[in-house]
Amino acid sequence: MTGWRGGLRAALGRGAPLLGTFIKTADPAIAEILALAGFDLLVADLEHSTLALADVVGIVRAAELHAVPVIVRVSAADLDAAGRLLETGAIGIQVTGVERAETLARMRAATRFAPAGARSLAVSHRVAAFGRTSIGRYVDEAAASLVTVAQLESRAAVAALPALLDSPDAPDVWFIGPVDLANDLGHPGGHDHPEVTAVLGGVLDALRDRRAAIGVFARDAADAIAWRARGAQLILLGSDVTLLADAARAAVRGVQDRSA
Repeated sequence: MTGWRGGLRAALGRGAPLLGTFIKTADPAIAEILALAGFDLLVADLEHSTLALADVVGIVRAAELHAVPVIVRVSAADLDAAGRLLETGAIGIQVTGVERAETLARMRAATRFAPAGARSLAVSHRVAAFGRTSIGRYVDEAAASLVTVAQLESRAAVAALPALLDSPDAPDVWFIGPVDLANDLGHPGGHDHPEVTAVLGGVLDALRDRRAAIGVFARDAADAIAWRARGAQLILLGSDVTLLADAARAAVRGVQDRSA
């Protein structure tokens, strides 16, 4: 079962650059189009969308057709759903608003089976071939493919970063949320404000010093390239919605400019 499902975790271990995007729409065709576009992963966004558990199943199935793994983003308050989300075939969980080591401990417990965690165990779902995969094999392969991501996006998270990095429950990826961080610092939309860039630089330095895997949200291709140059490994470029909106605007402008 592991096969390509373990590829994302393996790539993170090698330090390979990874490019993904957020999925906010439920239509599986959108997920399949993006999988075919060449993204290394997709992140089903249950924080900023109307997506529900049933929608994640369709997204995962569509992406699986092209061996593209799916991570699901949830808030810390929704970590109790992590096990059910992983049973859809998603290979990881991304948790927003991490500010305390307690949240990291809860994420570990919610995504791992005993004795490493407290996730409930069953094989009557699609990831375990609806019971055809043995329990032992399923447990081993689930651990081998699992990827956990913790988002840092507030002043409180920055202040707690030394303690978070020392946590025995550290995630596979530390994900920087520049949009929320800028807003929390009092500069909505001010990604390039001096205070914001200084704080982001400090976070990057701390993560690089620990040789941690760094993830980040990028507004556009130029932003993604800049983040990669600064050491980000897992970059999420916009979302299905913003990519469609940008392409549509570019197409319309291209026609209007030539018709003028």
